Amino acid sequence: MTVFVIWCLMILLPFAIWFLFRRGGYKRQPLDAAPGPGWVKTEERFVDPSSGETLDVWFDPQSGERSYVRARDG
Repeated sequence: MTVFVIWCLMILLPFAIWFLFRRGGYKRQPLDAAPGPGWVKTEERFVDPSSGETLDVWFDPQSGERSYVRARDG
């Protein structure tokens, strides 16, 4: 009986995780200012399809992390 319960949990757990996270996904909110010292602004700029905002891409050379900052025109 215990083996059956463990087997059912192994089958159902991925579906439960998918169900809980399917709507939100991994979405970071864009920043209003540069992320901090050591970050480098790239030449990348794009329009976020969900919000319509223009975003600049910043890059941290030490960690490889990317950050998105609302573009300032001017």
